[in-house]
Amino acid sequence: MAPTDIDKLLAEAPGFGSCGACPYLQGGTPELCLRCARRTVEPLAPVDRRCSVCDQTYQAGRTVCKNPVCGMAERWFEWNHAVAIRSGVLEDAVKRFKYEGRRGWAAIFGRILVGFLDSEGRLFDDIDLIVASPAYTGSDAHRPWDYAREILVAASREQRPPSDWPFDLVTPPAIIKTAETEPMARIKTYKERRAHAETAIRCALLVPDPGRIRDKAVLVVDDTFTDGLTLREVARALQLPGGARVVRGVSLARQPYGRG
Repeated sequence: MAPTDIDKLLAEAPGFGSCGACPYLQGGTPELCLRCARRTVEPLAPVDRRCSVCDQTYQAGRTVCKNPVCGMAERWFEWNHAVAIRSGVLEDAVKRFKYEGRRGWAAIFGRILVGFLDSEGRLFDDIDLIVASPAYTGSDAHRPWDYAREILVAASREQRPPSDWPFDLVTPPAIIKTAETEPMARIKTYKERRAHAETAIRCALLVPDPGRIRDKAVLVVDDTFTDGLTLREVARALQLPGGARVVRGVSLARQPYGRG
C-alpha cells in the first residue's frame, strides 16, 4: 500500500485506544494499525538514549543501564525490543486485554506486532521461530487462557504477503508452563523477583520437543517487558534443554522503572 493511501486511511482512523469505532477494525492492515498506534502511544527514547539490551531509557547524564539483568554474564537472551512505553492508552489496552478478558484486543495487538516486525525487519530477519512467552492454562489456572499466545496466533492471521514470519502454531507450543506461579507484577523488590524467577518459574517451564528449536534463532513474544527476569528464564529453558542457538524478545510495551 502506497504511503499516500495509508495517510488517507489514517485520516479516517479515530486513533489507537478507540479501535472499536474504527472503520478498519475488521479490515485494517498491520502497517495501518502500527502507524495509527504510533500517533498515540508514548515512544521509546532515541536509540542513543536507551539501553541496547532492554530499551530502558538512560538516566540523565548516564550511558549505562541500571537494569541488573542487562549486565548478567548468564542473561540467556540477547535483547528485548518493545513497540512503545507502557503508559496511557497502551497501558489501558493491555490491562483490558490481560486482566479484564477483553480478548478482542488480540487482533489489534497481532497487527501491531506484525507491523513492528515488518518495519524493523533488520532486527528480526534471521529469526527461525517466533514463540509466545508461556502462561499456565491448567484447570486450576487463575487465568485459563494464554494471552501472549493469543497475540501470536492473531498475528499469524493478520500478516499479509510479503510478510511470512515463522510463528509457532503447533500444539503443544515450543515452550509451555506446567504450573501456576505468583504473578511477577505482585512481587515488588528485585531480589524477591529474581528469587521467584529462578525457582518457581524456572521449575514450571518445559520444552516438550527440543528438536523443534535446536540450533534455531528464537524470538519470544510477550505483552510487557519489565526487568527481563521472566524472559531470562524462558530463554534459559529454550537454550539449555532446548538447544536454541540464540534467543531474543519482542514486547508490545516497555514498563519503565519508577512507574509501578
